[in-house]
Amino acid sequence: MALCVGVWSVVANSLPLAAIVKYEQLHTPVYILMANLAVSDVLVGIQFVIRSIALLAYKSTQSLPSNTAVRLSSTSTLVFGMSSAYGLLALTAERYWFIVHGMTYVNNVDNGKCKVVVLIVWVWSVLLGMLPNFGWHCASPTEEGCSPTGGGLPHGYIVLIQASIVIAMAGIILLNTGVFWCLWKHMNAIADQQAAVGAESGTSRRSAITIVIITAMFLVGWLPAIIKMAYPTEASNIYAVFVILNSAINPIIYGFRLSEVRRSVVRLFANCSGNGN
Repeated sequence: MALCVGVWSVVANSLPLAAIVKYEQLHTPVYILMANLAVSDVLVGIQFVIRSIALLAYKSTQSLPSNTAVRLSSTSTLVFGMSSAYGLLALTAERYWFIVHGMTYVNNVDNGKCKVVVLIVWVWSVLLGMLPNFGWHCASPTEEGCSPTGGGLPHGYIVLIQASIVIAMAGIILLNTGVFWCLWKHMNAIADQQAAVGAESGTSRRSAITIVIITAMFLVGWLPAIIKMAYPTEASNIYAVFVILNSAINPIIYGFRLSEVRRSVVRLFANCSGNGN
């Protein structure tokens, strides 16, 4: 069952990602940042598939994973968690600027800047996730001040990761609060802003609600696992299920909430069958 969820996450997230890459009308800041989130979810799915297969192999041979394998799995989880958190922060910031400062949006937010932001997100995520491999790890998981998580991670490093996630989520919550305050106070002005940038009526409200839903799913999926890092138990694997479910549900949210993504995914299949334009 767990393996099937991982495969679903890879396939389902690959579809909106492929549509965004292929169709030029989706080459806009919001969809570039959304594609970045989909990449994180695809990688989470791949990691979960590999992890599930490895666990089955370990059980069949009654062996234990090496410390290197445990550290590699922990590093990838941290990298993908950080990239999801800060990628979501970037997407929320883009929507904030679009809705609250729509009249200056076209002049200040473009594809090139969003691609730079995506690069920064991944460099920052890889840097934080790779720190244990550059020496910031425990000689033994049983030594004082060390958590057995990830083959032995210092409590200071775990606090750094937890603080980084909390900072990202605090930023997302503050930006969303500003978005909905603006939507409530200035609906007519926002309609004028949407017309100025060529957006469909209701785009602001729909996209803002979509990001709130994605944020809520991120909180449910990742925060318990990040917090639990400091206190691992045999039941900690349960939290990994929340992580993969978050990645598996996101493409469903895109499909139900974003008609442009839904239509583009349908076009992918139409083109494959020879019926596309």
